[in-house]
Amino acid sequence: MKTAGILAAIALCVPALFAQDFKLGGKVADFALQTAAGEPVQYSKLAGDTTVVMFVSTQCPVSNAYNERMKALYSSYASKGVRFVFINSNASETGAQVAEHAKAQGFPFQVYKDSANLAADRFDAQVTPESFVIAKGVIVYHGAVDDNRNEAQVSSKALRAALDAALAGRPVAQNETKAFGCSIKRAKKTT
Repeated sequence: MKTAGILAAIALCVPALFAQDFKLGGKVADFALQTAAGEPVQYSKLAGDTTVVMFVSTQCPVSNAYNERMKALYSSYASKGVRFVFINSNASETGAQVAEHAKAQGFPFQVYKDSANLAADRFDAQVTPESFVIAKGVIVYHGAVDDNRNEAQVSSKALRAALDAALAGRPVAQNETKAFGCSIKRAKKTT
């Protein structure tokens, strides 16, 4: 009987192991990633006073439609002190594929791997591209880069607006938008 009770308690706790830790308005604790070559790196070594965490993909056509916009964001805001942490959490995409894609696209930034989806789970990231703005350790924006996959039809640039507000020390007016894209292909969890 004791064994059944212990197993039931464990079963209730397992979902919490994979639950979202980092929520809008909450603090972001340190977490581990890997370079495309598999070298470990801590988020704390990559982050700054204002940081964009963006989940991306090598194969998703929506994420790829944003490649030039990601480069433009990086170009516009890195010089203002914003740090960028681009993360590939797709279990179906290898580190070698991530490195080759970044090279082929001419990314001026690194894309890190989140092989076991631990970062994606902690942020509750679901799609690529999906963005988070962290200011002084707190998530102040979560959502889409902008409102249209087709750059010519964009009418709202929510991520840029969030960055401008964070850099000016103002509250982000629209702190959450609906991210859209391809689902993150998660690794199977073992219990």
